[in-house]
Amino acid sequence: MAADTGTSGNSLSGHRNPPGTILGRGLAGLICLWIAWCTSVGPIYRRSGSMAEFGWSNTLILLVTLTVCLGMVALVGRLLSGGESVWTGLENGRDGFPGRKVRAFKDSLDGRERFRSMVGAYRAFIMGQTRGWKPIMRLLVIGWAWALVTLLAAYGADLYAQIVECTNWLLQMRGDVPQYGGNAFTQMDVYPIGHYLWPADPTFLTDQHNLVLTFFYGMTALASQRLTGSYDAGIVLLGGLQLVFGAFCCAVTADRFFTGGRPCATGAETRTVTAEPGAYRAGPLARTLVIIFFLVCPFNVFSTISLTKSPLFAFAFVWWFGIWYQAIRQDGPGKRPLASTRTLVGLAVSTLIMLISTKYGVYIVAAQIVLALILHRRHWRAYLVCLLLPILAFTALITGLEGAGRVIKGDPVESKSIQLQQIARVAKVDPSGIDGRTRQDLAPILDLGSAATNYTPWEADRVKSSGNQPKLIVYKWRTVTAEQMKRLNRAWLHLAKGHTLPYLDAFMAECYGYFDVNDPAYVAMSYYLNNSYVQESSTWIQYWCRDWRNGITGLARTWASIPVLGWVAQGNFWVVLALILIAAWLSTGRWRHLLGFFPLLLIMGVMVTSPANNFERHMLPVAMVVPFLILAMSRERQSASTQERSGSLPC
Repeated sequence: MAADTGTSGNSLSGHRNPPGTILGRGLAGLICLWIAWCTSVGPIYRRSGSMAEFGWSNTLILLVTLTVCLGMVALVGRLLSGGESVWTGLENGRDGFPGRKVRAFKDSLDGRERFRSMVGAYRAFIMGQTRGWKPIMRLLVIGWAWALVTLLAAYGADLYAQIVECTNWLLQMRGDVPQYGGNAFTQMDVYPIGHYLWPADPTFLTDQHNLVLTFFYGMTALASQRLTGSYDAGIVLLGGLQLVFGAFCCAVTADRFFTGGRPCATGAETRTVTAEPGAYRAGPLARTLVIIFFLVCPFNVFSTISLTKSPLFAFAFVWWFGIWYQAIRQDGPGKRPLASTRTLVGLAVSTLIMLISTKYGVYIVAAQIVLALILHRRHWRAYLVCLLLPILAFTALITGLEGAGRVIKGDPVESKSIQLQQIARVAKVDPSGIDGRTRQDLAPILDLGSAATNYTPWEADRVKSSGNQPKLIVYKWRTVTAEQMKRLNRAWLHLAKGHTLPYLDAFMAECYGYFDVNDPAYVAMSYYLNNSYVQESSTWIQYWCRDWRNGITGLARTWASIPVLGWVAQGNFWVVLALILIAAWLSTGRWRHLLGFFPLLLIMGVMVTSPANNFERHMLPVAMVVPFLILAMSRERQSASTQERSGSLPC
C-alpha cells in the first residue's frame, strides 16, 4: 500500500481505470436497486401479502428509495474523490469540529475565549482517552459496566441447550446414560437433528451450535452449579468475560482506524510513522461519535453480555476487520504490514474465535484466503499460518470427532431454510399444484399438510420442526434417511416449475427486513434481556434489578419504534448504510478495497439465508464496523485532497 499521500501505483486511491469504474458503478446501481426493492415490498410482507399485490404505492416507494440511495452513493463518491467534504470534523484539524460558520459564531460571543478553552479542554481529554487501544478499552469497559452490574447477562434457548448437551455428556461419562434414540425425546430432537446422523453408540455432544463453544459455555455453567448450586454465577462470569473481550476488540480496531491503519502504542517505529507530516489522525469529533456509537446504541450494549454466539463472532470479526484494514493501508513496496508478531497473533486468534463461535465463519475465512491470495499474494505465508492453519486444525478436530462417533453432526437441513419455506408456501397456497412425483419424493422428508399449517412467512423454524414438544412434525427427522434426503433438491427444483410467484414470495418474506429500515426487528437484541429463560428459569438472576431490566428492555424497544429517529437503534439501518458506503466505494473503481468489505457482503448473504427475517443478532458484525467504514472513507478523502494539491493523479 502506498504512503499516506497516495501517490504510489499501489495506492488505495489508485486502480480506477475506466472499465473498473464502469463495472463498479453498475454494481453500485444494483446494490441501490436491491435496497429499494426490499423497501418497496416491505409493506406487502408485513401484512403477510403476496408480490401479486405490488401496486402504484409500492412502485412509488421503490423509485423514491432508489433515488435517495443513488444520491447518497453519488455524494459519498464525490467526497471520496476529494470534493468539498462535510466530514471535516472526522479528519485532521486543530479542533476537529466543523469550520467557518462555527468559528464565526464563536467570534461573535463575548465569552468566546471561555468557549475556546472548553473546546480545547475537551479536545485534549478525548484525544488523550483515545490515544492507543488501552485507554480506549478502559473507556469502553467503564461505559459498559452498568450493563454487567445491573443486567448481569442476557441469553436464550441456545445457552440452555448447550448446558443440557454437556450435562448428558457428563452423565454418559459416569455410566448413567440418558435415553437415546427410539421414542425418547432428547436435546437432539429439540433442534432437531435427523436420527440418520446419530451414531449407533450413544453420544450427546453435537456440532449444532459449534462444539467448542458448546463445551466452553456448558462446562462453565456446570462448574458453577457444582460450586454454587446454580448455573447463574457461571453465566454472569461468561457475560463479564465477553464484555471485556468485546471492549478489547473494539478498542484495538478503533485505534487502527483512528490512525489510518497505523495504530499507536505498538512500538517506536509505528509512533514515528504516525508523526509524519500529512499522516492521518481522526479528530475529536470522529472519536467522540465512534465512542458514543458503541456506548449508546442498544444492540452494541446488549451484545456485550449476550451469550448467543453471534455477539462473540461479531466482536471477533471487528478485531479481524481492523487487522485487514491495517494490512491494506500499509501494503506497498518495501513494507511488511503483517510482519509484526502481535499482528500475526491477532489475526490467528481472531480467526480461531470466529471459527469456534459460528459455523459460517469457516466459509467467510476460506473466501477471504482465496481473495487475499489474488490481491495480496506477497503475504501468502502469513495467510497460510494465520488463516489456513486455524481452518485446517479446527475442521480436522470436528470432522475427526464426528467420524469417530463422539459428536453428532449438525443437521444439513439448517442450511435449507429458504427451500423449506418455498415448499411450505406452495403447500399452503396451491396444494393441488404439487404433482405425484414431487409428493412421492417429499413424503419421507416432509409432512406437506403440517408444512402448510405451520408455514410462517418470516420464520423457517416451524417447518424445520425446531422446538420442544408438543409440536406439529413437518420435517420427519426421526424416520428420514440419508438416501431420502438426497431427493429434496430434485423435488424442490421440480416444484419450482409453475410456482415462480410463491417461491419469490417465500424468499423475499424471509429476508427483505434486513434491508428495509422501516421494518422492525423480528427478534431484537433486547429480547435476550428479559425472556422466560432469564426471568423465570434462572435461580437468582431473575430477581436482580428485575424492574430495571424490564425498563431498559422497554426503553430500547420504544426508541427503536420511533419513526426515523429510531432507525439508529436498529441493526438493519446500519446494514443499509454499510451497503451504500460499499456501493460508493465501488462506484469510484476502488477495487483494492474489495479485500476489506467482501466479508461484509458474505455476512449479508448469511442473513438472507438465515432461518428468520430481520433477526438482529445476525446483523451485528456488519453494524458494528460501519463507523470504521466511514473513518476509512474519510482517510481516502484526505488522500484524494492531497493528490489534488500535489498535482499527482491516481494510477
